[in-house]
Amino acid sequence: MIIGLAGKSCSGKNAVAEYLAGKGFETVDMDLMAHDVLNSLGARLSAEFGSSILDSDDAVDRRALGSIVFPDPEKLKKLEDILYPELHKKLESHIQSLPEGKTVVVNAAALEKGEFWKSCDRVLWVQAPFAVRLFRALKRDRRSLKNILQRFASQKQLKSQYFFSRVDTSIIRNGSTLRVMRRRVDKWIERLPSER
Repeated sequence: MIIGLAGKSCSGKNAVAEYLAGKGFETVDMDLMAHDVLNSLGARLSAEFGSSILDSDDAVDRRALGSIVFPDPEKLKKLEDILYPELHKKLESHIQSLPEGKTVVVNAAALEKGEFWKSCDRVLWVQAPFAVRLFRALKRDRRSLKNILQRFASQKQLKSQYFFSRVDTSIIRNGSTLRVMRRRVDKWIERLPSER
């Protein structure tokens, strides 16, 4: 079984993924996978967005790239058109390399935009109120309020409703404590089919 884990920035997807990994699920962090893919595409991306996106080791500086693409929907779309096909290949290859019958959780903020949900049997959407997400982002990311709000704005189309008509979807509300979130995830696990 393949489970897509999605939600908006700072909704707590990583905390849920970490908890599921501790429960024996195989988790795939698409953000980390994207780091590798971005670096493999460094030359192509610098040709498209300028050499300022590369650091002194010629690796892609994600913050520099983000400051260029997040305020500009056209540039963001260009990046996604380059990145997503390569990510699909890497994800498919990784899933095929796993032992048969393993339940895989694909942690991907872009589950919808990148259409990674098409590889999933079900989706778990992590949801938190805007104010909670903003507080978490300010505490975690050490970015300016403007930068955080631009990132949030780039995800405003992401909604759990997108998945409901396409794939079996559940929601975990994560606006409270870790303890509450874990209790809700445990209840969700209990309702999963036995093929897990």
